[in-house]
Amino acid sequence: MLKPLLISSCALLIAGAAQAAIPTMNYTCPTGIELHIAEGGYAFINGKKAKLKVMNENYFEVTGQGVGIAVASNPDGSRIVSYTGKHGANGMCSEAKFDQPAASPAPKKTTAMPKNMTAYCKGEAAGQFNTKPMYIQTGKAFATSTGYAIKGTGDLGNQGKKPFQCNFDQNGKLMNFQSLVNEGSL
Repeated sequence: MLKPLLISSCALLIAGAAQAAIPTMNYTCPTGIELHIAEGGYAFINGKKAKLKVMNENYFEVTGQGVGIAVASNPDGSRIVSYTGKHGANGMCSEAKFDQPAASPAPKKTTAMPKNMTAYCKGEAAGQFNTKPMYIQTGKAFATSTGYAIKGTGDLGNQGKKPFQCNFDQNGKLMNFQSLVNEGSL
């Protein structure tokens, strides 16, 4: 009776380790579908939490919002990402490029903030604090001298609430995650 329990515990440990090894990535797919995977394997489709299922070290699937996205890793480190959506829509996804050059020589200044920064920040905070996104609260994005920032708190149970800030460049690409807690000197 102890043997099956040991085998299932090992399988869960291996699945958890595989999910933890999934890197942060951002992909866009036709019909306006956006995939974000934060450190620790937290997945989001169009800014909403999605289910991630690891098949093996080179292949996993993300499902949610009526969409299925398959991610296969090649030996050279490149990825093949495809999606199947509502009403049979399907196709290939491409890595999101946040720092593409402007089409015109004199870009116009816009007040519209890039999409999904809040979801990216929430996912990154969940990964950094090793908790679920539901325990992360974020505020609204605000402009800074270098781009944008979002402040929030992570509810870490016995450790209390930890404030943080996500910093983004002018194109909405996450530059860094910053804990706003002074832990003192060791």
